[in-house]
Amino acid sequence: MNQLFFLTKFWLITSLLFLPELAIPTQAQNLDSLIQKYEQSDPSDSIAGVYLLQLIESAEKQKAYDQMAEYTMQFYHHYSPVAKSTAQKQELLRRAISYESKIEDSETRGSLHLKLAGAFYDLQQFDSAILEYSAAMERFEPKDSIFLADAYFFRGQANDYQGNLLNGMQDYQEAEKIYSALGDEEYANYVKGGMAILFSKFSIFNKAEKIRNELISYALANENLQEYAIQLYNKASDYQKQGRKQEHLEHLLKADSLAVFEPVDYYLAVMLKLNLSIYYGEQADLEKQSDYLAQAKTLLPKVPTISASNPTYLKAQGSLAYNQGKYDAAKKLAEQSLQNAKASENMDHIIHSYELLTDIHQKLNEPQKALETHQTLIHYKDSLFTANQASTFSYYQTLYETEKKELEILNKTQEIESINQKNSARLRWIFLIISLLIVGATVIFLWKNLQHEKRKKEMQSKFTQELLKNQEQERVRISKDLHDGIGQSLLLIKNKVALAKDTDTGELLDTAISELRAIARSLHPMQLEKLGFTKAAEHLLEQIDQETEIFVSYEIDNLESVLNKNIELQLYRILQESINNVLKHSDASALRVNFRKIEQAVELKIEDNGQGFDFSQKLNDFQSLGLKTLKERIASLSGTMKVNSEKGMGTSLSFIVYV
Repeated sequence: MNQLFFLTKFWLITSLLFLPELAIPTQAQNLDSLIQKYEQSDPSDSIAGVYLLQLIESAEKQKAYDQMAEYTMQFYHHYSPVAKSTAQKQELLRRAISYESKIEDSETRGSLHLKLAGAFYDLQQFDSAILEYSAAMERFEPKDSIFLADAYFFRGQANDYQGNLLNGMQDYQEAEKIYSALGDEEYANYVKGGMAILFSKFSIFNKAEKIRNELISYALANENLQEYAIQLYNKASDYQKQGRKQEHLEHLLKADSLAVFEPVDYYLAVMLKLNLSIYYGEQADLEKQSDYLAQAKTLLPKVPTISASNPTYLKAQGSLAYNQGKYDAAKKLAEQSLQNAKASENMDHIIHSYELLTDIHQKLNEPQKALETHQTLIHYKDSLFTANQASTFSYYQTLYETEKKELEILNKTQEIESINQKNSARLRWIFLIISLLIVGATVIFLWKNLQHEKRKKEMQSKFTQELLKNQEQERVRISKDLHDGIGQSLLLIKNKVALAKDTDTGELLDTAISELRAIARSLHPMQLEKLGFTKAAEHLLEQIDQETEIFVSYEIDNLESVLNKNIELQLYRILQESINNVLKHSDASALRVNFRKIEQAVELKIEDNGQGFDFSQKLNDFQSLGLKTLKERIASLSGTMKVNSEKGMGTSLSFIVYV
């Protein structure tokens, strides 16, 4: 009986789909009757989707384009099996958009583009999604402000996933401003969560933590344990990036204890188990690592969005295989995790996969691959920093704060105007008082803005100094790791090869050891610590003179007692980078270096007779000139930098540091 019922139903649906002349109403039929059939049907039933398609066709034929657009958007969100195809949804949305000039309602016109953008977003076609979100913004009118906020929010997410972090932050700020003005605190908090994620990607963890603490307070006040657990998970991720292992573990465990409450967020629960497994894997606690991974696997059937190709799942499996000594299996999982992470452009997953691969190569006795993977990781981290400079980010944040203050002043002014309309007898007094308040507020605002700019410059200078300091510390660490780790391993291999009297392999190892030492020396100039700036600089210049065709001359005063170690290191780096620029770009045959004391300062001057350049055309193009790093280094010493160059006349760089 049941089989007969389903066969009859299947025949009916097939007839409606493939024999439209029998099932689809003609233009003369009553549209209201078709609407009634659709409204009375079960939304999850295929027949409901068929009726909806018929409504779209009928509305188009009758040129009822507003109705056609409305039914098309309903089809986009419909539960019927007929409405599963994203391509079909896109095609219907494009058809409706083709009539948008005949659609009167601005909300409908903008919403069509909003839905089409969502379809592209679901397919991870973020470029097309961003274009459609922008098109939706152009069609919405002031009365559609809630939908305009949605467009900014969703475009911010698309920019975020595509890697356009600054554009994403700008969109989030606009969305948050509109949601707040409308009193929609829930969506304003969603946007704040996105902003916190972006702050984290820029490694501005104090800002991210401040926002997340606000969201946690809001979640607790509203007894929203699920949101509380999500923010704990996000904070744990930030602590992991900062190397704060204990806080990382505490927040993961706390979030995991909350994930069991109804309604269960199985996606969050699985991600918590996987991250706990990875954490205990890093601590070599095989028992807990295996237990949490097993718990995650039991929950996976409830989360179809987390497939076997998920980078976090792959890393958890790879980490377990690594700790179990199954290095070949761990290598395959780590490589697959890296491949999938690159496809999704997830920076954190890419970094974690590179780190695991480096460890696996070392265990498999593949030092060259380990070194290459580690160098690729360092280069990737450096490229992220270069692409996402905090100075530009600070500009957008300052702009946002300024606009927020202006909005507050505007709201106050509107309140005052409302009072004036209700009480005209007090108009003159209120106008006078408000005028004085505005003048005072403007003076205070300008003064505070001036102080803010001063603090911002100080923070930028401090940030640059800390960045250079951390960079040097990382270089020292990497140099020591190369020398004491891989270098020692290569020496042991060389000794074994020497005993085996394999001359060819011994020569290859000698070359590898020499190259490794050269890399270690370039990362951290040991001779600077041992010999001081003067001798180290002379050694560097003599090496350039011997290894290149450039004639090198120099006059370097002995000023070790005048300079502290930090100034010596930065001046040495400036000398290195200046010489690299000469070697790469100048085509010079002679190089001259002078280092001397002048009054209350020291001057480092580098001159070459190369091809030079027209500096007036390149004044603001420090990135392409290779001078940006030099500018930042000398600024960290509160020094000055002068550039003098003409085409065909060579280049002169002068750096002055006050001591």
